[in-house]
Amino acid sequence: MSKNFWKNKNVLITGATGFVGSHLSRKLLELGANVVGVNNKMHQQSSDKDNSLKVSLLKTYIGNVSDQLFLQKICIKESVDTIFHLAASSIVSYAAKNPFETLSNNFLTTLSVLETARVLNIKRTVVASSDKAYGDHTQDALQKLPYKENYTMRGLDMYSVSKATADTIAQAYALQFKMPVATLRFCNIYGPGDLNFTRLIPRNALLLLSGQRPTIKRGHENVLREYLYIDDAVKAYLVVAENIENFCGDKGEKIPQRGPEIYGWLSFNGGSYSKEYLVDVSICENIASVSKVIQMLRKEILNTEPIIVDSPQEYVEIPDEYLDSSKLVNLGFSSSINLQEGLKLTSQWYKDNFEALRHLFLR
Repeated sequence: MSKNFWKNKNVLITGATGFVGSHLSRKLLELGANVVGVNNKMHQQSSDKDNSLKVSLLKTYIGNVSDQLFLQKICIKESVDTIFHLAASSIVSYAAKNPFETLSNNFLTTLSVLETARVLNIKRTVVASSDKAYGDHTQDALQKLPYKENYTMRGLDMYSVSKATADTIAQAYALQFKMPVATLRFCNIYGPGDLNFTRLIPRNALLLLSGQRPTIKRGHENVLREYLYIDDAVKAYLVVAENIENFCGDKGEKIPQRGPEIYGWLSFNGGSYSKEYLVDVSICENIASVSKVIQMLRKEILNTEPIIVDSPQEYVEIPDEYLDSSKLVNLGFSSSINLQEGLKLTSQWYKDNFEALRHLFLR
């Protein structure tokens, strides 16, 4: 990550008031960038009321991110040279109950961003994807864990399908039009400011702070997940954006046009480990079972036994998930905060803000 790269860059972030977007906005402002936030009308009310990390000095436009004309006018007015597309329906349980809205929102907003980038020749565009797009590879003899960028994307539920679709359309734009576009397929991002209480860490941190027992879905106790602290996720976004022009070539001449190397070529896994570490997952500090994460939260907040609960009928749980992030590491990325330290920092933030968060958690 370069300290000087972002000085006076004009950056547009969709979903800028969300958990990751607010942290990314803050860091870019610290680095001297001119940051413009864009948020969908339908999310604005909850964002204003709930987001305790709302970034000051950030110019924000409210409108429909799916509206290409709306986005293009902003990019022209603000002389945008960089786009981070983070706006999305990101709650898995909500996606299961609202499939049409989730699929249309995650697909159409991405399409609008990419078309804007194409028409206006935006210098660099980074699209938020997810390791959920890979689906289930645990029994695959040819594409074994850890996930690699050229693996087949096998969405098993509405959220996963929506992310796989957005990821695929981003790659298509990059390959067909030789655009400097990248997708980042992140593992589970966590840290201070996450108000999505359907997620494992925020939900159980607030349960414990409320004097209640943490919960684990039945059969998921030993499921492995990879976790990335929010500061490291922001660093990953910046590293990819800083390198995407060189990675693609001045006129996209480095982008392959045929053969197996095309698949996932412009995607980067957003995790901590290169392939050398993943020979033995037990030494990877950021890969942990659900039970271990709960145990670590109990140590930081309240040592009480978890309750095993049944999953909702429509819930689809992908088995073990962790990433080979060698491509990202080779760009110069390295994570700096392991899960134990990150959960300590995160737990303290929830403790410090518990009274303000209580009404959000209980409503």
